[in-house]
Amino acid sequence: MTEEHPPSRVLRQRFEQEYALPLARAVFELEPRCQSLLFTVGQYWCDEATDAVHSEAVACLERDPSWPLAGQARPGIIGDADVLAEALEMAKDPDSDGPSGLMDVQWGLLKKAHQQAFGRDYFHVLDDNTDMIVAFASFCREVSDQEQPTWRSHTPYGVVRRPLASEPPAFEVLGAMYRPQWEDRWDVLENDGIISDWDDSVAEAPPGALPPASAAPEVAPKGPGAPRMPGASHSVAEPGTTWRPVHRVLLFLLFVGALVALRVCFGR
Repeated sequence: MTEEHPPSRVLRQRFEQEYALPLARAVFELEPRCQSLLFTVGQYWCDEATDAVHSEAVACLERDPSWPLAGQARPGIIGDADVLAEALEMAKDPDSDGPSGLMDVQWGLLKKAHQQAFGRDYFHVLDDNTDMIVAFASFCREVSDQEQPTWRSHTPYGVVRRPLASEPPAFEVLGAMYRPQWEDRWDVLENDGIISDWDDSVAEAPPGALPPASAAPEVAPKGPGAPRMPGASHSVAEPGTTWRPVHRVLLFLLFVGALVALRVCFGR
């Protein structure tokens, strides 16, 4: 890794220190009811990119929010009351995909927080189509769909709780590393590859990388109400269904022996 192409963990630290913490401070100042700011990530097609990784901040009433409930529009949550009422009404439609996400409901608050923290309505330290992919593709499940509400397409990565007394706010990682084979994959971006398990053009994992079925949490969920995230689902061959080279050799020898026996029998 180089300064131009830092490791995934370094990019995540930049996200936490230069984006998540300043945004959380602003949200806590603007919304007294907010006890924690939950940060989620999701990888899915969005306009120009099939593999972009997106993040969302969710203002929560609880210090230990649970997922996916924390990302769903429900009565009494933080956000614009009129937009929330509209979202709750839409959820009653039998053809709806369940509760709405909170992006529209909390957009006004987050817009003000971005202005206060960064001087602009919308700001990210990492770019969705490059740095964010290298940083967080490993923490995303199989590629999702932008048409889904974010509580379906995203998974929690970390949380900043409202600090107690005079303590400074701290970022706590909650997420599981579902796909460790996508850590530090600048080589894929450099070759215009796609860092996902959705597209057939995905590059092979580098030597020594763990296979998808071995994915394990980098940091276990903490706290009684911390998000619980199942491991990624991958298809694994049943035992005994894969022909090893030695089996092929034995099968070939049996076939040759049978041919020899037939020639001996009919040659008499």
